[in-house]
Amino acid sequence: MNQRVSGLVKRVKTYQWDDGDHRWLWLLAVNSLVYMASATYTPYLSLYYREQGITSMEIGVLMAVGPVASICIQPLWGVFSDFTGKRKMTLGIVILGTAAVLLGYRLGGGFGFFLMLAILLSSFSTSIIPLSDALTLEYANRHSIHYSRIRIGGTVGYSLVVLAVGGILKEDPSMAFVFGAVGYVLLFLFALKIPVEGASVRRKAKPGKEEKPKTKGRIFYDNSWIFVLICSFVIQVGMSFNSNFMGVYIGEMGYDQQLIGVANFVSAASEIPILIGAGWIMKRFSAMQILLFSCLMMGVRMVLLTGESVGFVVASQLLQSVTYMTTYYSCVLFISKNTYPDKRSQGQSLLAMVQSGFASVVGSMLGGAVMERFGSRVSYWLMAGFVVGMTLAVLAAYRVYRHRQMPQAENVQIG
Repeated sequence: MNQRVSGLVKRVKTYQWDDGDHRWLWLLAVNSLVYMASATYTPYLSLYYREQGITSMEIGVLMAVGPVASICIQPLWGVFSDFTGKRKMTLGIVILGTAAVLLGYRLGGGFGFFLMLAILLSSFSTSIIPLSDALTLEYANRHSIHYSRIRIGGTVGYSLVVLAVGGILKEDPSMAFVFGAVGYVLLFLFALKIPVEGASVRRKAKPGKEEKPKTKGRIFYDNSWIFVLICSFVIQVGMSFNSNFMGVYIGEMGYDQQLIGVANFVSAASEIPILIGAGWIMKRFSAMQILLFSCLMMGVRMVLLTGESVGFVVASQLLQSVTYMTTYYSCVLFISKNTYPDKRSQGQSLLAMVQSGFASVVGSMLGGAVMERFGSRVSYWLMAGFVVGMTLAVLAAYRVYRHRQMPQAENVQIG
């Protein structure tokens, strides 16, 4: 027993956990810190802008201009990562860039200043999750480790930090950016120890079929990814609107950062059961089934928030489990299993570009305009209707696509 304890102490002192099967702990630590650092400032950003005198329309612009920048810049980080093969170095650059920009929020104010920072922040921060996910899934696939075993660290870490920070920010809201910068520096130190073993093994062909040769320039094996990304776009429009303006809405109801912290704690904690049962869910349902269900629940979630009481806020946040986490998990695993090995980072970057880029622009800009015109409560109803209506349209299109694919599949089997 004493030898085991002394060995553990020695390992901690020498900053070494990567002995054999324990190397996944570095990925767990990195995934935890990614979301812990984000939890210090992202839930409170819109309320911070409002307290600085920024209007709803300007908040919408600020929340949208960053994703616009990420559409142009974020994919380049994925291409650079895959082309050079230096994925850890690329991840380290974007992490430190994010930390530096966050400190800039304490240096000034005003719409123009915040606009510049929003562009810079998204140019770095939107690449952190896709790059870290590419590394994580590469290792997890090779060693048959369930991704949920690693991702749960981010959920638990986020929930604890967002609850603790909410009370502190009541006194000095700008401290959120200091906490965030410190969190990203810690993330950088842990990211240096991520185990990297090269490209993931290639997807095995289904029994009785040979894997098709790669077409030059292709990222995905087939075209089913189009519907997956469309669904992720639809739900992210609602998610972006909800996350960007929930703080403003809660402020209008007479509450402060502390309730925002509690609300985000509830939402993060609700993800844990999904992660625990993720393996069973992914085996029983397809990615499209999960995504379509999540889109409909996003509409319900936004309607619940309009109950304008703490109970309805909590009920709305509990649906984080079947809106955000089900979408995120199914999309990330779908892309990991349906991309060519040397295109892993680009595949995850494309998902991030759709969600953090195009969908976030629509959710922020459209949401800001609707909020300015109709007020918070009616805006939530309208955006919920938009998400549900788009979901039904995607469902109809997907059924047509599947119907057309069936004869082709039969012909292949007959031939």
